[in-house]
Amino acid sequence: MRRGIVRRVAELALQIEPDRQRVLQWIVYTRLPVRGGKTTFELACNGQGERVLMLLHGLLAQPGQRPAQLPAMH
Repeated sequence: MRRGIVRRVAELALQIEPDRQRVLQWIVYTRLPVRGGKTTFELACNGQGERVLMLLHGLLAQPGQRPAQLPAMH
């Protein structure tokens, strides 16, 4: 696992969801359909954390207001 990738993901995720507890739950438990149904943590452990960063960067780069929620959160 790349050192610091989960921290980098969390920092970006906090720009979308300011509640640290919800971000932690999202990282550990929420499966991302657009990333093969794996959680952010699983992706990071498998060396694919950059894919999550790209997803979050893409959401934050969209014009208009910041995204209302993290991907796959209901």
